Amino acid sequence: MTVVVVRPAPACYALVDSLNQAGIKALPAPLLSFSAGADLPTLRDTLTTLPNGSVVVAVSPRAVEYAQLHLNEHHTQWRSDLHFVAVGEKTASVWRELSNIDAMQPPSEDSEGMLSLPVFSKTTSLSVLILRGNGGRALLGDTLIQSGAKVRYFEAYQRHWNADDLSSLAKQWRADGVDTFVVTSGEQLSLLCQTISECDQQWLRECHILVPSKRIYNQAIGLGFSAINCVNSASNDSLLRALYEMNNSGHSDDRQE
Repeated sequence: MTVVVVRPAPACYALVDSLNQAGIKALPAPLLSFSAGADLPTLRDTLTTLPNGSVVVAVSPRAVEYAQLHLNEHHTQWRSDLHFVAVGEKTASVWRELSNIDAMQPPSEDSEGMLSLPVFSKTTSLSVLILRGNGGRALLGDTLIQSGAKVRYFEAYQRHWNADDLSSLAKQWRADGVDTFVVTSGEQLSLLCQTISECDQQWLRECHILVPSKRIYNQAIGLGFSAINCVNSASNDSLLRALYEMNNSGHSDDRQE
């Protein structure tokens, strides 16, 4: 097995190092970098105006990190009368580590799992602040709005795509015998498929792919992949365990949920 890890740095390099130490050849492909979001200077005022019992949702560890950095710089803490929801184990872990916030987690790392949480059982007039990057995860907010919630999207960070060398990288990956990809977001998966040549796209779809959620799993099916593992987590530990098991079992080419 030779793995390409498509996720932002530094988590990309950390997983690659862990895989190589476990005897699994792995190559990094950090297609994204980040900077502070346009809304970040207004975070303190935005939190102040939220009604008691409002819900703050963080869609990624990056959203928490940038929000927390801003609050620290202004000697401000998260309000104790708010509910906090993290999309995924890693996001919850980062929130707990940085600010001792014990955020609720959905049973699955997608919008459907989020909406199953009890805090969203009565959404009429519920105020929800969604901390996210520039664009992304509109389904959750749109569904909440349709059910009567008052939703505000808050750009805590910005994504910057680094895909200029993808076409040449794909050729190198083929030469290196790459047969497995880890892709941690739908946007990265789309970029990967759209940027490389038509010939390389066919090769890519024949590779095994690991994804962190049912949403990206379905997207991968739509893009023509047939050997897909949904890990149900974007944490490096979960991805490492899944890859280790695949490597030791001589992973099959069947779709797996």
